[in-house]
Amino acid sequence: MTSSGAQRARALDLLGRGDMAGGIAGLEGHVAGAPDDVGAWLALGAAYAAEERWADAARALARGVESGGGEEGGEELIEARLAYARALVRLGRLDEAAAELRRGAAIEPPDPRALRELGVVLYDLRLYDEAARWLARACEAAPEDARAAFALGLAHEARREIAPAIAAYREAVRRAPSFADARLTLADALASIGEHERALGELEALLARERSHEQAARNREVLQRALAEMRARRLLGKTERELARSALVMEAQLRRREARAAPATAEGAAARQIVRYTAPLLELHVTLDSPNNGPGSGAIEALHLALTDPDRAARAEDDVFKVTVIGEDGRQAPVSYATGASLTLVREAIGCPMTQASALYTSLLKGSPSVDWGGATLRFASVPGTGGAPGGERHGLLVGQRA
Repeated sequence: MTSSGAQRARALDLLGRGDMAGGIAGLEGHVAGAPDDVGAWLALGAAYAAEERWADAARALARGVESGGGEEGGEELIEARLAYARALVRLGRLDEAAAELRRGAAIEPPDPRALRELGVVLYDLRLYDEAARWLARACEAAPEDARAAFALGLAHEARREIAPAIAAYREAVRRAPSFADARLTLADALASIGEHERALGELEALLARERSHEQAARNREVLQRALAEMRARRLLGKTERELARSALVMEAQLRRREARAAPATAEGAAARQIVRYTAPLLELHVTLDSPNNGPGSGAIEALHLALTDPDRAARAEDDVFKVTVIGEDGRQAPVSYATGASLTLVREAIGCPMTQASALYTSLLKGSPSVDWGGATLRFASVPGTGGAPGGERHGLLVGQRA
């Protein structure tokens, strides 16, 4: 072995025994006399990185990679490019890191680490569409890599595509049930679209694993209050006083009109009353049980929303209820006046999140004769007593207490 080779061997031995200063000094001396030793440059770069000397690490690794480190391909080449890219990231040179990772990702077969780290760097560069594409490939290449799925969720959320983001966070949790950040972020995403109960479920699962997780405990407390408030706003079982304060009545400017006795449902059954509210394009028929103690005393058993001009309501954009729905592709979109009124009715009648209201309403539109949720039943039905009304019998969305 030449003296240069012996110096290199001693330096690597020192590094192996944890003497970083001695090993680095030895390799620096070696490459000064043997500048074409690619392996030594790569080893020196790795040693610098271990000491967090990122500028030195980048220079040494660049020398090794650019001098043909691992040119034959395989593990040596991908490791060299990954190490160089990581040093560039630490230095904030993200464009250069992305270029290096693209070269690494082009090596066949693709290394899942290169795919994931390229996606993360592109995310940091705010190139969210491209980041999502690379991270999706990383998820396919490494089916158990929870961090790839988590990063994919972040990229989708940055693109304002919440549905695929939630799906990716769920996948990250499936891959690594103890991955606290993924579960916490999943709960945040669910809460952001009003899915408080599911968000609480994720936080409970996290706290079952980590009882001292302070952020999860704080978020759980906030969500519990929000869920209690949402349930308190449920109109079924309330009175006309609460109905008058609802968004359905206030935003549409519904006005209370006449009241009439409801058709008898069975001999000896308690008397019921139906109160009609009207607004342009809308009628709301409110069924009250036992309203014998004066106006506003009966509990709401059912809410029946009918459109007086369905075609016009379907064409008009909702600028009253200001409802926005999230499609299957995760994109947000405005809705028609008819849909906005219907979703607002469902949400307020049963006290559910808007996404749940949308899912229930969609199920009816797809042909389900009725849908049960939270002790209530939703269905399309004709409004009793409207046969003689101008325009004929009204049909609409009925939400009532489950029989």
